[in-house]
Amino acid sequence: MCYQIILIKLGMKECLETLDKQFPGSFRVRKLRAMEFEALDRYDDALKLYESILQHDESNSVIYKRKVAVLKAQNKISEAVKELTDYLKKFMSDHEAWMELSDLYLMEQDYYKAAFCYEELILYNPHNHLYHQRYAEIQYTIGGLENMELARAYFAQSIKLNPRNMRSLYGFFLAATNVAASPKCSALKKKENLKYASWAALKIGQKYQDQICDDTHVKSVQGMLGLLTLNSST
Repeated sequence: MCYQIILIKLGMKECLETLDKQFPGSFRVRKLRAMEFEALDRYDDALKLYESILQHDESNSVIYKRKVAVLKAQNKISEAVKELTDYLKKFMSDHEAWMELSDLYLMEQDYYKAAFCYEELILYNPHNHLYHQRYAEIQYTIGGLENMELARAYFAQSIKLNPRNMRSLYGFFLAATNVAASPKCSALKKKENLKYASWAALKIGQKYQDQICDDTHVKSVQGMLGLLTLNSST
């Protein structure tokens, strides 16, 4: 295995040297050289080379992303966040970058900023059910009655856009359950959310009814609904 790695490295070196001779000063070849440094864990050398490319080509979005990848590989999350934030000031419509920035914020447990990233994504593409689902999941994680109601609303929108999204259906059920169980919830809202939870439990049961699979999820949903109904009546 070690011999194979050595041969691969030698092959890369010869290939890059050949490309350097054939295309002297090429930014693409320099990018490949920097990626080689990344593969060899020579992160500082890779960053220096990426910086030199950006000095001549500030509009090269790929190089900005490679810098973020290098910082992330070194577990320098705060620096990666700063780099990606600066990048998005220049390329605001890059949806993948917004999702990556949200993931970085989640790694730092900065849920409000992670949610903001998905607010931007929803503005750009309000018909993407996954954006609504992810935003709802973040609000659910933050917790609290208001955020839980917001999560339920966005799970509902995700289901409306894609009725087959089981993750959103489960999320809708759990959010409605938590709202109904909250001591701050009024009697009217509790009644409404019990209906939402009941509807979601029925839909989940229907989804699994015709499938040959373990029904533990369905039973757990039914059990939670039964417990919630019992608590509300006592």
